[in-house]
Amino acid sequence: MTVVALAVTGGLTDSAEIALHIASLWPRPVTVVEADPDGGRLAIRNDWPPRPGLVDLASVSRSASGSGGESQARRLDARRRVVVAPPSPEAVIAALRLLSSSTHRLDDLLGGDVLIDVGRIRPESPASPLVAAADRRVLVVRRDAEDVVATIHRRNLLESLGDWLVLPAGGRYPIDQVRTTLSWKVGADLLPSNKKEAGLLRATISDLAGDPMSMASLPVGEVA
Repeated sequence: MTVVALAVTGGLTDSAEIALHIASLWPRPVTVVEADPDGGRLAIRNDWPPRPGLVDLASVSRSASGSGGESQARRLDARRRVVVAPPSPEAVIAALRLLSSSTHRLDDLLGGDVLIDVGRIRPESPASPLVAAADRRVLVVRRDAEDVVATIHRRNLLESLGDWLVLPAGGRYPIDQVRTTLSWKVGADLLPSNKKEAGLLRATISDLAGDPMSMASLPVGEVA
């Protein structure tokens, strides 16, 4: 089981939809946990009830057994589930504090792979302990000056939380230029323009999920 934290920088704001898109390419069943301290959007956008959701998951995490977490997730399809957050930032922050102090990992609570949407990365975010405790961290960055500069200025903060894989999401600059500027591992673009790029994206996501049949099987130089 794998826990992956997903964050954004710069002008990107809809991190929950980005997380659902990545989940659609995940090689195994996965649960997306909406944990943006600015408040949830998915329930409002899709006319879903906000509960059960993040607040209930946080309550379950405080129990000795930590059982019952799976019932807090909404099933979207055969491979994806989602734990929605309330629209209130105060409620999300309170839930994050409970989850961060819990001895239970989210994959144990939810019974499988977990993709945590923590929104925009920032100093002293209440989601930071979850980011640091994740198995992997992915940062979604547009290939433009605004996002790349914002990422550079957050480098110390990001590196204090662990290693990151950067996933571009469209933009005007080539991926190689973004890779050189950031000096980090950069995967395939989330918005592929042809079949080859789509294949590289699937390989990148499989590698992120810890699937051994992923980027290791591709020719050297195909992805970062």
